[in-house]
Amino acid sequence: MIGTLLPVVFLLLTLSAISAVSAWRRRRGLLGRLRAGWGQPRNQDRDLAAIAEFFRAQPDTGRSLDDRTWNDLLLDDLFAWIDRGESRLGQQLLYDRLRGSRSAPLDAFEALVTRFSDDAPTREQAQLALHRLSNPSMSYVHRLARPHAFERPAWHVVFPIWSATVLVSLLLAFIWPAFLLAGVFAFIVNLVTRGVTGRKVGSEIVSFRQVGPLLSAGRALVSIETAETKPITGTLAADLGSLRRLGAIARWVSRDAASAGGEILAAVMEYLNILLLMDLNALYFASRELQSRGAQLLRVIETVGEIDAAIAVASWRAGETGWTRPRFVEGHAPASFTDLAHPLLGQPVPNSLQAAPPHGVLVTGSNMSGKSTFLRTVGVNVVLAQTIHTALAASYEAPCYQVRSCIGRADDLSAGKSYYLVEVESVLALVRASDQADPHLFIFDELFRGTNAVERIAAAEAVLDALVTTGRPHLVLAATHDGELVDLLAGKYTVFHFGDAVGPDGLVFDFRLTPGPATSRNAITLLRLNGAPASLVSRAMDRAAALDRGRTGVPSAVSPEENL
Repeated sequence: MIGTLLPVVFLLLTLSAISAVSAWRRRRGLLGRLRAGWGQPRNQDRDLAAIAEFFRAQPDTGRSLDDRTWNDLLLDDLFAWIDRGESRLGQQLLYDRLRGSRSAPLDAFEALVTRFSDDAPTREQAQLALHRLSNPSMSYVHRLARPHAFERPAWHVVFPIWSATVLVSLLLAFIWPAFLLAGVFAFIVNLVTRGVTGRKVGSEIVSFRQVGPLLSAGRALVSIETAETKPITGTLAADLGSLRRLGAIARWVSRDAASAGGEILAAVMEYLNILLLMDLNALYFASRELQSRGAQLLRVIETVGEIDAAIAVASWRAGETGWTRPRFVEGHAPASFTDLAHPLLGQPVPNSLQAAPPHGVLVTGSNMSGKSTFLRTVGVNVVLAQTIHTALAASYEAPCYQVRSCIGRADDLSAGKSYYLVEVESVLALVRASDQADPHLFIFDELFRGTNAVERIAAAEAVLDALVTTGRPHLVLAATHDGELVDLLAGKYTVFHFGDAVGPDGLVFDFRLTPGPATSRNAITLLRLNGAPASLVSRAMDRAAALDRGRTGVPSAVSPEENL
């Protein structure tokens, strides 16, 4: 008997040794990659729809960035630049935080970021634990916490009874070999059962298999907690304890350990899964646990994801030189931004701005001079300051704003709406938002550019005037080519401009924000520099001069009927 078992024992010891050596080599290689990549961006494909899924599944807090503002500020690109964590949950929680829906105090998030910035061993241990959560299916594990996500009909009790019968038959086969036929029969029946239930069970079990690795990673992260991080990490240990039974069920079908053991162990697990219907049984036993423990599972997902998001921000900070922590002030206090820079520009030209409600800011200047980039620089830094406690600036002092914008141009073809109508709807939404007591940052780029000059100027002046009504705490930034707005909004909007000059190779821009309105023009100069006929350029110059001499404020508005 002993002689028969020796080869089996030897085989098991050999497989264990191979698995241990393989795991050690993977860990060493991963640790080397983590150290080499610290402070560096991650060039990888990102499924932004899956990343945004967690955010879109949460209740609307009323404080989150709307889709228009997110797209106007090009925040998908910024997210990809900051995204340097290890897990799918980290991506989702970083995205969710940048959208502004996180309610956890910034101080706790800052404590995590600072810990990972200063304590490399702790950070690396966390990264190694989080790396196991990189399976794409992890993006959907939050669905398990939804109410009634895993309800099972009563007749599913047949599955554990059947599996128990199969297991007993296999054990009896060691005594009466004839029972092996029962095992073969059961295998065939279970193959058919898997085929019938595969479509529904497959989509559920793929996410459920991630629960085991999630809870395992959570246990490895419990020690990170400090007094300062408790608003984020304080419930992790208790939640993991309440999910112990769910974790045991999840380990039945987890492919994490099997994959770590290599293809042979993974194949063995798959055959056992078919023979004992492990997937179906796991879902049956997990259904009640998920109904009663969904809130705890969701908190574990959020905590683990927040920890990884903090690692991503710490890595991003490590690669930036000109960042600062913001200082927040009362709602009606002035905003002061010194040497603001855009994080996605390779060599940004920093600019400073001081502004206080109820005054707005008008930014003038020619095309390509930097107006739109400056608007986005302010908006992006306000978002970063308020969500991840980081601003690309020498100093940042401002109230906490709700950021709303109207910058990009797009028709809504699906609804049959022109660009102008889409913009009108967007602008009116911002005007209605201005009735709220909370401070807002409103950002506009060339208001109403889809209509004629007279109505564009008249409508823009009315909107911009309404937003800075005395007593409102809002800050309004607007870029414009219309010099008439400078005069119409005098005393209510401080005016700045970005200058340009004509050099030997064409137009030259310094991208410096300068007080006062723009005085240069480059449209006709560009015609000349690009080879337009001299007669055409001369005619244009003469006409511009004549229009300047005849302009006295804004031309009288035309009636709506004249525009039909």
